[in-house]
Amino acid sequence: MNDKDFKNNPDFNEMPEITDFSGAIRYKDFKEAKKQTTIRLKASTVYYFQLMAKESGIPYQTLINMYLDDCSKTGRKIQIGWK
Repeated sequence: MNDKDFKNNPDFNEMPEITDFSGAIRYKDFKEAKKQTTIRLKASTVYYFQLMAKESGIPYQTLINMYLDDCSKTGRKIQIGWK
């Protein structure tokens, strides 16, 4: 759709023109920023998330992030012990 088609489209003619963006939220402020990091994971852990990714259609890095985010939000603690 070019500019001429856009202006002549009746669906868009009813929309008011927005000229004041002073109250707008910038996208980077709206969405929490991610921090790139490098961590070493066991191969079996990565494989587990890759299998989940194949089943769900969600990239495995996203699944790992979702799991860690859930842990931090719910205050989940791991049990650390040495035998």
